[in-house]
Amino acid sequence: MARIAAFTALTGAVTVAFPSIPLSALNISVTLQTLAVMLAGVLLKPAEAFLSMLLYIALGVIGLPVFSNLQSGPAVLIGPTGGFIIAFPFSACLISLFRGKGSFFRLLVLNLIFGVAFIYLAGAVTLSLQLKTPYFRALSGMALFLLPDGAKAALSAWLGSRIGKHIKLLG
Repeated sequence: MARIAAFTALTGAVTVAFPSIPLSALNISVTLQTLAVMLAGVLLKPAEAFLSMLLYIALGVIGLPVFSNLQSGPAVLIGPTGGFIIAFPFSACLISLFRGKGSFFRLLVLNLIFGVAFIYLAGAVTLSLQLKTPYFRALSGMALFLLPDGAKAALSAWLGSRIGKHIKLLG
């Protein structure tokens, strides 16, 4: 339970402490939220990873300004970036489910598939609906985020492969 609370707090803290950087006309910014999602996946058990992200979303929905640009409330989940946020618990859980021994390369591949691509695919759904643009056009707008998200995937994989065994000793 303590690890769930810790990762929920970490996700909220990185969103508040590190401002988002707008990158596109799609109203999407680069944040460290996805880094926290990937770290939860590489360091926690599947249920813990899922619950930590679900609790993070719940905190934002009830009014704590933990979403990008210090937003909060249920409207964020049906707004242009709602699909990205809704994907967080599933993404963290999937990374955790498939992580295995947690080698750097395995974690990097999982982060890129479930921490980046899966979130992009889910996020593009609400983005396309809100902006009234074709799905694949919204999805193609994610290309701007590949480099920063790839870097976050690599950082998370590196941290997970280095400290994951120590975290497991605590649980």
